[in-house]
This record gives sequence, structure tokens and C-alpha cells, in this order.
Amino acid sequence: MFKHILSLILLCVSVAVNAQSSRSFVQNVRTTQIMLNDEWGQLPVMQLGSDDVLHFSFDEMSHVYHRYTYRIVHCNADWSQSDLLEIDYLEGFNDIPVDEWENSVNTTQLYTHYEFSIPNENVVLKASGNYRIDVFDDEQDGEQPVASFEFSVVEPLVSFEAWVSGDTDRSFNEGEQQVSFAVRYPSFVASPASELRAVVYQNNRRDNAVFKLTPTYVTGDKVEYVHNDRLIFDAGNEYRRFEIADPNSPGEGIEDVVYADSYYNAVLYMDKPRVSHSNYRDENGRYFVNTFEGFGTPIEADYMNVHFALDMPRRAGGDFYLLGDFCGNGFSEMNRLFYDEEGGYYFTSLPLKMGVYNYAYVWVSSTSGRVENVPAEGNFFNTENEYQIYMYYRGFGDRADRLLGVHSVRYKIN
Repeated sequence: MFKHILSLILLCVSVAVNAQSSRSFVQNVRTTQIMLNDEWGQLPVMQLGSDDVLHFSFDEMSHVYHRYTYRIVHCNADWSQSDLLEIDYLEGFNDIPVDEWENSVNTTQLYTHYEFSIPNENVVLKASGNYRIDVFDDEQDGEQPVASFEFSVVEPLVSFEAWVSGDTDRSFNEGEQQVSFAVRYPSFVASPASELRAVVYQNNRRDNAVFKLTPTYVTGDKVEYVHNDRLIFDAGNEYRRFEIADPNSPGEGIEDVVYADSYYNAVLYMDKPRVSHSNYRDENGRYFVNTFEGFGTPIEADYMNVHFALDMPRRAGGDFYLLGDFCGNGFSEMNRLFYDEEGGYYFTSLPLKMGVYNYAYVWVSSTSGRVENVPAEGNFFNTENEYQIYMYYRGFGDRADRLLGVHSVRYKIN
């Protein structure tokens, strides 16, 4: 398997099809990350007018300096660009150079680590809502970004009650989970059914996010979203997990580490379809960059070519993809699996920075575009999942959606 898939590494270009929090559009840019207040695993949501800081970073796979600039765009609840002018949401200026960078140290794969933070001396955000940052390489022609980051700014003016159940309006503990929630809103909301806009995500994914929800009840200063079929999610399974933190020793989930063609290659154990709920310890799709020695700087972790394989017969009508934050929770040639006719398994390879990773295999229908956990992972009501609820407001005559609250609720059976 290793020799067969090694040649795929250069073919894996990260061009995402649907929106996600951070992603690359070119092969030489990797490991796009957002971190709130230097705390790993937090949602990329900063509070308006607070001391919150969002930190953005990415690697360019060489030691050749690139002059990057970034542009901040305000977005609506559905992540389309809003009608606000820059002067409406920025204090300062746009198209700012990325002036913090360092070359990697003692790594087989050379890379340069770039980073910047918001707010900074050049710009402060002054409107709530969704934002996208597009990163451009001055050496490339055109206006196509090489990477982008998506995050939100909240003005917390609502309160939430939320719960998740495996007993849904469609089934009883049969592989689905239903989200229900109530929101108390401020007095300036004149018509809550039309002015409030709720969006619900599962594990921060966009492919199965629910937009344009209609409240079930509006009473006094509260809207309730209950018994809504659109808030029934496939439960999935716990994410699979592997660790690539030491080039001299296979970590969790790794069958072997091979040094070939001047790079380290980590070969995962052959994965099989799961027919029961897994008790894996997972982080709901997140990943954490680190090395075995525990070095804290982002320039000392090497890259490994990681080789995935799923042992199952060819399935017509779509493709298997890897799912997880490390591939932006999107679907592209970067994380699509290929099929080995002789071996009878699906496979792909990705260059990933040393650390701990969560991943899953999902099936994407070529006709409907539906993303399915079956047949690789299955759906089990007792799967631990996180759901994120965003509540937006747009009053009469407003040109954009304000974000009034964000709430996370976890489904977990003790």
C-alpha cells in the first residue's frame, strides 16, 4: 500500500468546495488555524468590544519568503458577503501585510510559519456578525486568495436554553439526535419570527448545518425551536484518532513510520467499516499540533506524509472523503479517497504537521450531494457530539446580520 500511494502526495491540492472555518486553496499552503485567546479548541468567536484576540496562522512549504496580505470581509448569517461598507465594520484599513513569519527549524520538510492577530495596531472590528479573511500572495496574479479564515464577532444580548436527545420525533435511539432550544431576546426586536435568524451546526461542520429556521413558538420575550424535523441530525460515530508526534516511533493508530524520498511517512493501520458504536476518546474532529518532545513553538514540528486506507469494496454513485478540521471539514481532491482495484480498498495520502488528529470517513453522493456516515462509520444515538447555535438579528432596513449570541450544547451519555 505504501509504495502505491506515495505518488499521490503531489496530487492532493486543498481546494474546498463548501465553506468552513479555515482552508487553503493552493498546495504550498498548509495547516491553516484560528485560535481564540491562545486557548486550543475554542470556537472562533470573539466578543465585540472585549479584550478577546483571534490568532491566525498558516505554513508555506518552503523557506522562500512570500509577501502575504489579508483582507477582511463582513458576511451574513449564511456566510455570503454582506452589504456593509468597510467603514461600517472596520476601524483602520484593509489589505494588511502579514509581517510575522519564521522559518522551520530542524525539519525534513522546509516551511515558513506565518501568523497575525486581530485586533491589532492596524485594524479593529466594530460590528458583530460573521467575517471572512482572505489571504493573498503578492507574487501571484489575480485576486484569488491562497487561504481564507472564517470567524464571528458576537454582541451577547440573548440567553439560551438548549438540549439534545437521542429520542427524536422520528425515532427512538436509532442513530439520530434532535436539538431543541429556546432564546430570550432583547426588547428592540420588534418581529422575532422574521428578524431573528438561528443557525445550528454539528461539531462545527458546514455540510449539514441548518439555516433559515422558523420558530415553533413565540411567547413574550422568548422564541422556541422544538419538535423541528430540520433539527434532527444523523448521530454518526466517535471520530477515529491517530498521533504523529515522534518520527522514530509509531504513535497511536500508526502501523509504521518510514523515511523515504527525504520525508517521513506515517502509515495508518488499515481502517474497516464500523458496525457498532465506538468508545474512542475523540475531540469531535479537532486536531492539535505538537511533537513528542513537547516543543511549544510552531516551527519545530515536522511534516509527515500520512497514508490512510479504508478496507471495503468499491461503492458506486459517489466518493469517500476524509472529514475533520485538518481538511477544513470540506470536500475536495485533497481529502477524496481513491480506489485500489487490486487491493480492494480506498486510500489517500496527506502531508500533515506532527500532532494528534481526529478523522472520519464519509460518503458523498454524486447525485444529491448528501453527506452520509454510512457505510464507513454508521449512526449511533449515543455518539458524543457538540452542537453550536448562533442567533442573528436583522431589523427592518438593516444591511447585514448582527450576531446576538452563540451557545454550545453537548450530547453525552454518562
